[in-house]
Amino acid sequence: MTETNTDKILKGFREWWLREGHSSRSADSYCSGLRRINREFFLPACHKDMFDELEAAITKCAAVDWLTALIGTIGAKIADTEDITAKKRLQDMRSHLNKFIEFVDEWQNSDAMPSSGEYCEHPGEFTETAQYYSSGSVSNHLYYDHDSLVKIFSSRIKTQNRISGGKTVFFPIRIIGTLFSEATREHLELFKKIGIVTSDGKPVNLKNWFASWVRQIVENVVFNTTKGDYRLSEIEGLRIEVSTRNAWIVDKKEKRTIPLLSESPSGMDKMKVDALRKIHLDHSERMEDMLIRLEPALVVMRMLTDDIKASVKGQTLTINGKEIALDSYRPGSLTRLSGWYCKHVDWDFIAPLLPHLCTELNYIAAATHLTAMSAAHNLEKH
Repeated sequence: MTETNTDKILKGFREWWLREGHSSRSADSYCSGLRRINREFFLPACHKDMFDELEAAITKCAAVDWLTALIGTIGAKIADTEDITAKKRLQDMRSHLNKFIEFVDEWQNSDAMPSSGEYCEHPGEFTETAQYYSSGSVSNHLYYDHDSLVKIFSSRIKTQNRISGGKTVFFPIRIIGTLFSEATREHLELFKKIGIVTSDGKPVNLKNWFASWVRQIVENVVFNTTKGDYRLSEIEGLRIEVSTRNAWIVDKKEKRTIPLLSESPSGMDKMKVDALRKIHLDHSERMEDMLIRLEPALVVMRMLTDDIKASVKGQTLTINGKEIALDSYRPGSLTRLSGWYCKHVDWDFIAPLLPHLCTELNYIAAATHLTAMSAAHNLEKH
């Protein structure tokens, strides 16, 4: 029996879900939920199979964006549904899709996945179907609840590799996230052996620590509105009307729907977007400048940087027949470099550094101030 794209992709997702520590029963439930999403949302709207379209979208680094738009479509349906049973069913589907996006994000940025360009740092042109879905054309109303916003923006934060101006300090957040996950999943005995445990003697869960660190940054993202500034932690959800390109937040306290603003060169304007991907998170201080300013305090980050440089020196990857030097050292190359480095880590060297890296990550979090703004205004600013 020939294996379909659906079978192949869901098999990969299932294996990933099991590696994350979940049960076979849970994996079966999630795979069934993803089939329902395809059948009830994607096929009726696009007249194509979601799984058939997915691989092409991944090669163009567009898959996460249009799956995120699908989250908004399901969210709008949840908001309009009053029946408790039907609402719960839709909420489960949204949860399944959120986890699937995590899997696709890892796949999309894997060094094993060929891309249409040299690097997969910025999305390329969408396939026709992906463009249709990412633009929100499937539904005129998109709605993202608070937890979905946290997941989506966290995914963005975790992909933003940066390098200081002099290339003396890397901020290889993909590598850091992978190291923390691998430490928790594969190397707890090593940590216990060298005495890296909590005050009550339990293993240190660096994976959970990293997730909390990212969430702290995301919850503090500021949204400018006609009623003042709101942090994401104060927002119940976000609405987008595709036809008018208007966007609103729903505040937690009073359940008000409040128009979003975006800072333009001439001042505050109404935010005009037709998809969540067109809302950017703007740094008040460029990450490259922050790394230079904090460099004296980033001792362990510099040690990690030096180890990365030593590990990949002279190494290459061949992508679409083109040989790419891993030691070219720029944010785009860090994406490809990440997969190679994490497969060749000297854990005896890295393990003692990771708890100290947490302290330095807290310095970076304290210095990070993000504001939501339209992609158009963000491009004008930079």
